Amino acid sequence: MSLQTGTLEITGLTFETLKALNEKARQSGKTAEQYARRLIEIGVSTAGTMLPEMTLDEAMAPFRRQVEESGITDEELDEIFMEARRDYHRELTEKG
Repeated sequence: MSLQTGTLEITGLTFETLKALNEKARQSGKTAEQYARRLIEIGVSTAGTMLPEMTLDEAMAPFRRQVEESGITDEELDEIFMEARRDYHRELTEKG
């Protein structure tokens, strides 16, 4: 069974809004149309009913892009995470 689809044209968006939409879409590895469609689908879903699930790749895309653009090495990133884990463990131990 295939779902019927339709088309929606949105007018009146400011240039700044369109620019922000394009940037958010780029960060998530999607086109502006794909990103807007997902926002609409999530916005109209009710309490988890028909809520499209985000894949791990979709959730991690902005982080991966930022890491890549930063030029940080895998070793430096590992050390940042290890330091955060040590800090968290130290805080738990101190709270006792």
